This record gives sequence, C-alpha cells and structure tokens, in this order.
Amino acid sequence: MVGVHQQTLRSYERLGLVTPARSPGNTRLYSVSDVERVRQVLRLVDELGVNLAGAEVVLHMRAQIEEMRRALARRDAELERARGEIERLRREGAR
Repeated sequence: MVGVHQQTLRSYERLGLVTPARSPGNTRLYSVSDVERVRQVLRLVDELGVNLAGAEVVLHMRAQIEEMRRALARRDAELERARGEIERLRREGAR
C-alpha cells in the first residue's frame, strides 16, 4: 500500500489514527483517504519527529480546521445570497 508493515497499520488502527472499512469477510478495506492519512502520519513521524500521540493531535486539528473552512464557506455563500437579496430589494424600492 504505502510501504508500511502490517503491524504498523494495526497499531495506527488501535490508536484511532486510521479506521479502514471492513468487508463482509472482515478484511480491512483502505480508502484513498485512509491511505492519505497513513502518509500524513508517516510524514509527521518520520520527517518531523512527532510521536504518534502528537500526530493524532495534529491530524485532529487539521480536521477541525478543514471543518471550520467548510463552515466559513457556507457562511460566505449565505452572506452573498443575503447581499443579493438586499440589493434586489433596494432596486425594487428605488422604482
């Protein structure tokens, strides 16, 4: 998969760093996002010297930041719709 020993993957799974789906036969099914997450853990551990607990914190924070970005994008879209509605009402009121 990504050149990681099976036991390393199992360790990551026990720690909750990766949670692959399971087939009906209980085989682990790693998604593209699971593989990317393993790669992120490897980068944090191997390149930056972060321990697994730290990697878990970093990945959790990244997920929170991404969720905040999505929420902000939704709010921006709501504001843009409201601005459009205000502008439409102004034009109608100016007639």
